[in-house]
Amino acid sequence: MTISKAHYHVILKELHCCENKVYIDTIYSIVEPHSDSIAAYFYDAMMSNEKTAAFVDYDIIRNRLHKTMASWVLSPFLYHNNDDVIDNYINAQIEIGVIHERIDLPMRLMNYGMSLVKRKILDLLKNSKIEQQDKLSLMIVATQCLDFAQDLINESYQGNMVRNEKREQAFKLQFASKNLALDCEKMRSSLSDWMRELLLVVQQEHFDVKNIITIKNSNFGLWFTHKSKLLLDTHKYSLLDKSFKNLDHHFNELISKFHNLNARKEHLASLNQAVSKAMWLLDDISQSIINQDNGRDPLTQLFNRRYLETVLHHETDCSMQNGLIFGLIMLDIDHFKKVNDTHGHSVGDKVLSQVAGVVSREMRAGDFIFRYGGEEFLIILTDTNLSILKRTAEKIRAAVEMTSFTIEKKSHLNITISLGAALHDGHPDFLRTINAADAALFEAKKNGRNCVVIAS
Repeated sequence: MTISKAHYHVILKELHCCENKVYIDTIYSIVEPHSDSIAAYFYDAMMSNEKTAAFVDYDIIRNRLHKTMASWVLSPFLYHNNDDVIDNYINAQIEIGVIHERIDLPMRLMNYGMSLVKRKILDLLKNSKIEQQDKLSLMIVATQCLDFAQDLINESYQGNMVRNEKREQAFKLQFASKNLALDCEKMRSSLSDWMRELLLVVQQEHFDVKNIITIKNSNFGLWFTHKSKLLLDTHKYSLLDKSFKNLDHHFNELISKFHNLNARKEHLASLNQAVSKAMWLLDDISQSIINQDNGRDPLTQLFNRRYLETVLHHETDCSMQNGLIFGLIMLDIDHFKKVNDTHGHSVGDKVLSQVAGVVSREMRAGDFIFRYGGEEFLIILTDTNLSILKRTAEKIRAAVEMTSFTIEKKSHLNITISLGAALHDGHPDFLRTINAADAALFEAKKNGRNCVVIAS
């Protein structure tokens, strides 16, 4: 959020001052008997609008959202008279913005829905049996209260959208990072070729020192001079700059003392050593680029949760637009705490890594596996159905149960896992599917572990 919660806190505190209490309480008393009808009016209007209907499910409205909306309609007119209540209200509006961004509900449609609610509430105040002067005051305060909630929701929505866009860009940039790592590998090879050619040249009986390609004019030198500073971060560039200057120094020393045989041998040895160090540094930079913040868990080499929302956004879009349904499998290693307590955390790490390997081998190329946290893993099964989801979850469970996990050279451990699975139901909020899989996993643990439960 670009505007701090502290700032919103001050605004709401001023709005809910003692002088406005009577107005806010009066608005609540007028709106409260009509909260259900306002919620019904809101969803009827949303369902009749072609653009918004795609984001609204009638069964979900009837069973859950109608009651939530009726409650929310009243929330701006509950008098917030202390800091804790104000903070709770602000956090609730922020969470609404986050949810709307997560389901990718366009902001214009969200604001359209808010305008419907505002119009209905202002009509109620306008038609109430209150003095005209008081009506104007009530309508002003009501508008301020509703605008405050809308501003908070919009601010939260935009802030979360920016964060997700940055994550998506970072996810895409991993491919650019791989290209940079490949560049480093090429330069490592180029530097090796340059040194080998130099050694071949100096062994010839007749040659002109002026014809030797300098380190600055080599492929590696040109890449370093023109590209490396643009592509590498400050630390990596600084290390490579130091290495390059060392190479250039030894090369110049070699050329200046070339006709002195002993000095030539000494400086060739020093240059060769400098080249080896530079090649080692390029290899280290290449590996660090591949591994640096690439969204993978360093222990299991699975994706971590950083890009989970990015992938789920994409799969939800595929599901809603193309009918390519995805499923989620949440799995947890049974009695993992006992493994750590009995054998130590290093053995626990080995088990986690090996479980990740077993699960990965059971997955298709288009599926995603995340280390969700601790001993929990989350699998996104793409383009699937209920039958495949069940079969895959059971196949993973059986594969882990049948594996003998190596914890020492001649010591092995047998473990089991519990799994909860859920099929995406077509709703734009993928968090519902995560919660369904998580609840199914909880049921699997209650049922004795080492089993699969599919969310109903």
